[in-house]
Amino acid sequence: MSRHLYLMRHGEAEAHSSASDKDRPLSAFGRRQAADAGQLLAGRGIGVVMSSTAERCRQTVAGLDLPGGPRLEFQEALYLADSDTLLQRIGEIEDDVDALLVVGHSPGLPTLASELAYDAGHGDADAQRCAFPVSSVTEIEVPCTWSELADGERGGVRIVGTVGSDELPAVC
Repeated sequence: MSRHLYLMRHGEAEAHSSASDKDRPLSAFGRRQAADAGQLLAGRGIGVVMSSTAERCRQTVAGLDLPGGPRLEFQEALYLADSDTLLQRIGEIEDDVDALLVVGHSPGLPTLASELAYDAGHGDADAQRCAFPVSSVTEIEVPCTWSELADGERGGVRIVGTVGSDELPAVC
């Protein structure tokens, strides 16, 4: 049975804010991005949403307005988390969760997507790392348990694709 992992970078945050980085809210465009992403993800059966505690991530999750009432987990460890921390937290998800959404930050999310693409034998690992604009979502098909994925089991992992914002991709 395949599981689906969705890696989502938060929506666009306000550029000029008196708040700390962690407390920066979404811009009006970022709120629209979250709503658009929510429409994209609405039929995906997401059971758990794990998110950074940063305000822009919290607002992104709220703006998704996902049906079915997925369990929401806001984790301090996901604020600016690296790929190892992200994988560790993914590995803690119960086996009965078929679809998991992780909302966080760059460079951790694009690095994880790149590592999974590379480990799975895909030639687009660099593209995953270089082109992960705000509000983009990468879907990854996972044919093993979450803990097996975290432990390095990557056979059969498949990058389904990345969709996202109106911004141009970053250039490496």
